[in-house]
Amino acid sequence: MRQCWQLWEGALPKEKCEELIAICKSRELVDATIFAGKEYETVKDVRETQVAFVNDMQIKGIMTHYFNEANRNAFGIEIDYLPDSQYGEYNKGSFYNWHHDINWQSDTPYDRKLSIVIQLSDPDDYDGGEFEFKNIVKPENFYKQGSVLVFPSYLVHRVTEITRGQRKSLVNWIEGPRWR
Repeated sequence: MRQCWQLWEGALPKEKCEELIAICKSRELVDATIFAGKEYETVKDVRETQVAFVNDMQIKGIMTHYFNEANRNAFGIEIDYLPDSQYGEYNKGSFYNWHHDINWQSDTPYDRKLSIVIQLSDPDDYDGGEFEFKNIVKPENFYKQGSVLVFPSYLVHRVTEITRGQRKSLVNWIEGPRWR
């Protein structure tokens, strides 16, 4: 049976998560956007959160390691480019409804192939904010701080509404030639 995702539960220690948060907090947070045809738009009934794009070699190194491990273990997809990472803060009322991470209407010669989410927050710091897949089993222990999740970017997923506190995460999408 093919694996739908790869999870490393609590892979990064608390101190590393705090260091990554400090790197990301130095960037300006803006309202998150979604694909809207060939453009990106802020659509508050689909996605309500704040994000910052981060170009940091340490973060790229961590993500590249887990992308490569997941790809070798489960996916075997042609991947070759890692753009800047996206740091996100989900506060009370924040969410991201069902979506996939590929812009199928893009004219570019490449697509997002694999997605990564790094859970930076201590799960005691917030309620809600659960990461879920649609129509497949969700990773049960992804809530633990420092956990790393990699999955094919075409899988539909969401983050449920935060009801208390703040959830912090890092995400990215490694790209490759267009899906065929």
